[in-house]
Amino acid sequence: TPAGTHAPAAVLEIPERPEVRPGVPEPPLSQHRVTYKLGDDAFDLSFPIELPSGEFLGEYGVAISETIGVGDPAKVTAFEVWLFDKNDIKTVTRVLASEHAYRDPALQARLRPKGDLVLATPGGRIELETRDLRLEARVVEMEYGTGALPPNSFFNRLTLELAAWRKAAPPEA
Repeated sequence: TPAGTHAPAAVLEIPERPEVRPGVPEPPLSQHRVTYKLGDDAFDLSFPIELPSGEFLGEYGVAISETIGVGDPAKVTAFEVWLFDKNDIKTVTRVLASEHAYRDPALQARLRPKGDLVLATPGGRIELETRDLRLEARVVEMEYGTGALPPNSFFNRLTLELAAWRKAAPPEA
């Protein structure tokens, strides 16, 4: 075989590295689907973000932020979705609000200090970023409760899919 025929074969092996596929995100370091149901008054979940080696990078979670009305069970009108990065000075929080809470000035005033307000919508996505981490929360399913309170003011059920990634390291200069 002539020496020149080996060069093209070597060139063909180089262009693609299977772990780098444009447009295909890395799998998350941590991913959970959580469901709140009316009556779960202690709904407050958190999950660690760790490298496969076990190194702790941070934590994320979702919890009841605000209730509306009186009596049991508590009627949740907003949830807090948060992301903690061990290498950042502050925890980032977004408030996932019912339609009523999102539009009511008094509730807005109570919720805004907790984090940016986001209207809960089916299929809606929230992204939170810290120095080294990124969290995406997606509303998989939601259902408002009914009764004496204003329409679309509290959740009967809410399912979120939460996924956390380590941000890509900046390219070396």
